[in-house]
Amino acid sequence: MSKAQKNKLTKPLKIILLFLMAITISITAIVTYFNVVYANRIFPNTTINGKDYSGFTKKQAFEKLENEMRNTYRNGFIFVYEDKTYKIEVSEIGANIDINKTINNAFSYGHKKNILQNIKEQSGLVYKKNNIKIETKINEIVLENCILNKLSEIETPPKNFGYFYDNDNKKFIPTQSKPGMLINRKKMINDIFKNLSKLKNTNIELELVKKYPEIKKDLNKSALAEAQNLLNKKIILKYNSTEWEVEKEDFALWIGFGAKDNFMNNNTARNNYSDKKMLGATANKKKMEKYLISLVPQINEEPINAQLEFNKWGKVDIFSLSRKGIALQVEESVNEIEKNIFVEKNYKDNLETAITIQLVIKKIQPEITTESINNMGITALLATGESNFYGSPRNRRHNIAVGASRFHGTLIGPEDEFSFNSTLGKVGAKQGYLPELVIKKDKTIPEYGGGLCQVSTTAFRGAVKAGFEITERESHAYPVQYYNPQGTDATIYPPHPDMRFKNNTPAYVLIQTRIKGNKLYFDFYGSDDGRKVILKGPYVYGRKADGAMKASWAQEVYDKDGELQSKKTFYSNYKSPSLYPH
Repeated sequence: MSKAQKNKLTKPLKIILLFLMAITISITAIVTYFNVVYANRIFPNTTINGKDYSGFTKKQAFEKLENEMRNTYRNGFIFVYEDKTYKIEVSEIGANIDINKTINNAFSYGHKKNILQNIKEQSGLVYKKNNIKIETKINEIVLENCILNKLSEIETPPKNFGYFYDNDNKKFIPTQSKPGMLINRKKMINDIFKNLSKLKNTNIELELVKKYPEIKKDLNKSALAEAQNLLNKKIILKYNSTEWEVEKEDFALWIGFGAKDNFMNNNTARNNYSDKKMLGATANKKKMEKYLISLVPQINEEPINAQLEFNKWGKVDIFSLSRKGIALQVEESVNEIEKNIFVEKNYKDNLETAITIQLVIKKIQPEITTESINNMGITALLATGESNFYGSPRNRRHNIAVGASRFHGTLIGPEDEFSFNSTLGKVGAKQGYLPELVIKKDKTIPEYGGGLCQVSTTAFRGAVKAGFEITERESHAYPVQYYNPQGTDATIYPPHPDMRFKNNTPAYVLIQTRIKGNKLYFDFYGSDDGRKVILKGPYVYGRKADGAMKASWAQEVYDKDGELQSKKTFYSNYKSPSLYPH
């Protein structure tokens, strides 16, 4: 081959090589550009559920998807059966969108450790979108509990063959099996998944499917024999030296009937039972729990905290020693009963024997023990809150006395926050309260505990005078005569509004309450750290002819060196009493 011919062949080859080099350089440049610009971002042409997430950081993508999910499921799912609708929160059905996993899937495309795979994925994004599916999951245990608690009225569970104890005839009477209708779980879960995976919230139609009972009869009456053998036993519950013999009628209610594993292999057994289950006597735990709960008042003892009382010389005396409490552990005791009674030997043994079960009791330590109470640093009277309830009707006076007693002897640790509502506890007839007027919404109506704001107001005044840090306080809706001077009141209504303050002293604070005539007092004892509290006001302004007004009350706290430590003003905006008719 001549030299000229060789030159003719190498020239096109050079052009091809140059072209390939140019393509390589271009691809390298594009890949380099992509990896620099999108080092911490989702690559272009990436969508989640069809929506563009190109260029988003993980944080931005998370916030966008989270907001979309929150907006979509703000009102929960709507389930429909016939003419009824059920609104249920997403969390209540055990449904969850895994936002982190979804975002990580979107971000990882083109960001893998394998360089060649990254080039392939990044190059593909130039001409084709990559749509990431939303990662979802459902906790079927939570869903089952939701169906039980929220949708049980739709279902008719199948009923196994069984027995109930007839007290009049003193024997077990058979009950027939019946098929039931249950929500189609598979369809329900699929419909939930369809909504979650597309971030949609369309109504979910529920349908029922027939469910047949596991047990249709008691072959050879073996379950009945087990129950009768159990009923022969004498059951004794015991704690310390106290014993309770369970009446036969009560014990009969503890015996239930349910499906047990079927170990019978003959054809007769298979004709009367499912292949795997047979009827047997079982423990009815709900009935046992109900019985044990009836024993609680006879067993339980509340722990008693050690409390302090100041005598006339200003010294601290212990007037109530601490005592451990005890509480019957119902669930654990039920398990103990089941373990001792519902066992194979008692099913087969038809002789009368006594079975004694020790109840499970838990000892409860008091919060304040006698040993620790002398190291609390309570040495001085810090402040006294005072209010006058002159003119209060009988029920209101009664409620004030009951409510104030709840706070007598209360101890607050240093830096602890005091909550009036938490210390007060439940308010109702069982707690000894009577109906009396309260301000509620746009009316003044009678309700148990009316007048307790006299107690919270008195406590608030004392806490302000002591220089405590008030963390929550609201004024009443309109000015009330019992809380003069206006601007120094504190309304409460469990759980909110509440009256709260922080014990910002170096020692424990002891609250003592007392009533003299028409006056209620809250005495706060603790350690004098030299602080000085200056109160300014209350000042009333903005009075109107209809009784509306505004008020302010300021608290200034100075340390022992005279340095201002805190300053706070409590504002009150009272509306006209005519807006809250009796």
